Amino acid sequence: MALVVSVAVQLMAIGLFAIGIAEFLSLLKGALVLRRIARAGTHNYTAVLLKSPLVPPVSTIAVPPDASPESIRFARRLLELHFGRNEVVVVLDGPPESEMAVWHEEFHLCPSARTVRGNLPTAPVRGVYESKDPIRIVVIEKDKGGPVDAWNAAVNACSSPVIGFLDPASDFQPDILLRLIQPMLESTDEIIAVCSGVPAPIGMGLTARFGALQSLRDWMTRGAAFSDSNQTLPFPGSAALVRRSSVLEAGGFTAGLLELFLRLHGVALTARKPYHILFVPEPITQARTPVTRADLYQQVRRDQQEIASAFFRRVSLAGPFGWRVLRSLFYSRALRPWLETLAYILAIAGLVLGWVNLPTVLFLLLATVGMGIVLSMAAVVLRELAEPNSPDDRRMAALFFAAIPENLGYRQLRNLWLIAGFRAGSQEKANRGKETQVPPAVSAASPSL
Repeated sequence: MALVVSVAVQLMAIGLFAIGIAEFLSLLKGALVLRRIARAGTHNYTAVLLKSPLVPPVSTIAVPPDASPESIRFARRLLELHFGRNEVVVVLDGPPESEMAVWHEEFHLCPSARTVRGNLPTAPVRGVYESKDPIRIVVIEKDKGGPVDAWNAAVNACSSPVIGFLDPASDFQPDILLRLIQPMLESTDEIIAVCSGVPAPIGMGLTARFGALQSLRDWMTRGAAFSDSNQTLPFPGSAALVRRSSVLEAGGFTAGLLELFLRLHGVALTARKPYHILFVPEPITQARTPVTRADLYQQVRRDQQEIASAFFRRVSLAGPFGWRVLRSLFYSRALRPWLETLAYILAIAGLVLGWVNLPTVLFLLLATVGMGIVLSMAAVVLRELAEPNSPDDRRMAALFFAAIPENLGYRQLRNLWLIAGFRAGSQEKANRGKETQVPPAVSAASPSL
């Protein structure tokens, strides 16, 4: 028994080392991509695009859960975006009369003659409203069908060829649509989506710095590194523009934006047609820095649930290409937390019982804590090498050294958060069952993985 436990801990440590090395290589690739983009440079034509009649209209959509001040404020932020033809589509999923009254009063709504096209199946629409004021907002009231149903209803209601997805929990610039639409205009229809964003700003306190480090790693991997192989996936705080025709071809939403992007990849790859999903590292949107541990927990759990849900639906979403796109995320966000937590338990129990010697435990700590510190510090250094324009060197130094306490306590706690979030995401997938129909282009080539 002692030999089995000792060998198991050693094998787990080796596996964790391998995962850490793969993450480091991904960070390095991301830094090279960012450096290449920075050297290529970009031209800012926002002033021209704002007035040009050739720029296609964009529909930005929102699915607020209620009529709270935060929901109203987000709708207002969308209306204030600088864009020639920006239509804001708000979908209210089974709202009570009291909440409808708030929306009517806030935006001076009146019934609209506009009809909602039923490209995607949704719960019945109760009413369509527009504002009496000179603002382009369309409010859809529908029977309750859940968030996914509401997102699909929003896609049905959009009249523009391009749809904008902005995160309510992010801070974005008013010219974000002008900056995102530019790559679509510079190339052909092969660009089906554009994803953009930068890491969360560095706040004060360890909680804020832990959140900033995670945001930095996500940005350099899921954004920059994944884009090198045309596998870009949205990350917390990012924003996206997607062609409406591509959303409809992909069968609409099955959950969040990450699952939609996975399906976009799958449909295009299955059809064997050239396509691009661009990554634009522009400082036009960023995740909010967590202030409290509860904020940090909610950010981690929300992102992990989306990853878990996408992983368990990868076959139906992206056919035989689902594992290819999600493989690295699965190793770092699903396998590593379980493996590391189990290795800690076995190592501690084995050390107490005399089954595991001290060098083996130190080897495990090197593969987890040591590798974690290296990865976080490397992310800070590589970001500076790729974009040497830090506005505050002292804050960057504080972020660099925050990698030490991040891996001495918080890392182990975060592993438990990731495990719980992954389990919750898999349970959501099981509860949804077969509610969403799989597009023929994907289902026809979806062997078990």
